[in-house]
Amino acid sequence: MPNLQNNWYRKLCDKVNEFAESFGLDDPQTNKFRDFIMGIARDQFKAGNRSGAGWAFEQARKKVAEGQAV
Repeated sequence: MPNLQNNWYRKLCDKVNEFAESFGLDDPQTNKFRDFIMGIARDQFKAGNRSGAGWAFEQARKKVAEGQAV
């Protein structure tokens, strides 16, 4: 079974490499480009993960509050 957790990462790396090649970037430039894109992706993932967790906890608190009100 393929590791689906890293599938998005692999696809993103492939796209970065594809763009770098089409732009004619050399290896150091490609590495900088990749680091830039992956850094943004990581930051956005963390932000989304935090907000998603906050939303889930809020929903759980609402359900508990509704259960106590009944």
